[in-house]
Amino acid sequence: MLSTLRNLVGVSILVCAASAGAMTVRLERPDSSKTDGRAASWTMNLDGEIDAGAPARVAAALRQSGSAGVDVYLDSTGGDLLAGMEIGQLLRKAGAATHVGRYAGGSAPTPGVCYSACSLAFLGGVYRYVSEGSQYGVHRVSRASGPVAGDLDTGQIVSAGIARYIRGMGVGQGLLDLLVQKGEQGIYLLSDAEMKALNVVNNGRQTADWSLEVADGGGYLRGMQDTAYGRGKIALLCDKGKILMFTFYQVGDQAAGMAGGGWLHSLLLDGDVIPLQDPDSVVADKGEIQTFFTLTQGQASRIAASHAVGHAMQATRDAPTFMGFKLDIPGPASQKVHAFINNCILPHQ
Repeated sequence: MLSTLRNLVGVSILVCAASAGAMTVRLERPDSSKTDGRAASWTMNLDGEIDAGAPARVAAALRQSGSAGVDVYLDSTGGDLLAGMEIGQLLRKAGAATHVGRYAGGSAPTPGVCYSACSLAFLGGVYRYVSEGSQYGVHRVSRASGPVAGDLDTGQIVSAGIARYIRGMGVGQGLLDLLVQKGEQGIYLLSDAEMKALNVVNNGRQTADWSLEVADGGGYLRGMQDTAYGRGKIALLCDKGKILMFTFYQVGDQAAGMAGGGWLHSLLLDGDVIPLQDPDSVVADKGEIQTFFTLTQGQASRIAASHAVGHAMQATRDAPTFMGFKLDIPGPASQKVHAFINNCILPHQ
């Protein structure tokens, strides 16, 4: 799609007067000190102006990192718009996470900026972070070489290409409105609230999916959410006024050992930790640990009124860490959860 767009436009598309010099691509081997509990991943720093050759250098670095995963840190004031989107597509295909700033290893990342073409490259991250002190901004598109005789309406072509790209990255189209409305000489810096509302940043959490499913013997409510730490799933079933809760969490090679028992279980509800009774069953299957609980009416009612629900497993109640996950219950989903649980338990009270 982007190569076709470049051929149609026929010129470089710039979105900011970027810093001098072509973008540097620096790749470093996995660094466990930065992972915060995640599997170690490579680190890639992308610094400076996004030039037309930058995508090829990024692609070469991604081939070197392979399937181990990569955290990409961007610090750039802009450059070639189409090259920025090409980089974004490469990062999405690689399953990379993107951050605004720089990372030198062994310490916290330093703040940076990501403007214009960089703002589009950033969207390629599956998980996207803008840390405190960093800035993310958009800039109106401009053509470096002026009108071309007989050319189509370049503005419309480019806007359509950007719109398709933004939509494909799962980001709100309101970002395009900000991009085309801002004057050519200015940068619009998005606030934290705007970045979250438009899904520019997701801070390591994809949107949770809640749906009513049909199976033999009846229906159930399923919630599922992918995060930087793995995928968590919950299934809620109704059985004669009782809510049965199944939880599923990918823990890899640890699953078989964890299913052996000795764990204390808790229900995570918003900011609260509610002790659970021992599960009815715990099973390990293909790196996934599966647990089954019969909830009390009080526990079920608390879930119905919550904005997030999860399951934690701890060695002791006061252990500082736990194995588990939490699913968000966003606005429309909260109505599904509330209705499913109340329709099950209220007739039996």
